[in-house]
Amino acid sequence: MRYYTRRRPHVDRCASAWLLKRFEDPKAEFAFVEEGDRLPGAIPFDMSGAELGHRRGRCTFEAILAKHKLKDPALVELGRIIRSADLLDADETLEGPGMDLLFRGLLHLTQDDHAVLALAEPILDALYAALRERGSRRVRREPSRRKR
Repeated sequence: MRYYTRRRPHVDRCASAWLLKRFEDPKAEFAFVEEGDRLPGAIPFDMSGAELGHRRGRCTFEAILAKHKLKDPALVELGRIIRSADLLDADETLEGPGMDLLFRGLLHLTQDDHAVLALAEPILDALYAALRERGSRRVRREPSRRKR
């Protein structure tokens, strides 16, 4: 499937492209356009009026999670972090401001939007792996916390 979004992808657009490619369509292709432009035959995301976009205080990443019924706890937590990094009034997580700064930095490394997505992939892979590990540690520890 082919998707399109606005040029100069920041944290939510990078994470959304990563999510689509990793968990929905490994052959997904991405194109970048100016706000308001359309790309016939492709699915828009993180653009005004797009189904896969900001809704009710949630970011595009979370809209994709909901649409595709992705319930992995690590992805849900990653969604909270992405929202915290992407939305100015969503200071929900400690990781959000750092993610915002990191993804702003990626835009300074290259003018090629596809290269920005490529640079973002290992960062998101690593964060997802860490969140999965953190979640499994919590599950393993929980029984030992019970009082007898």
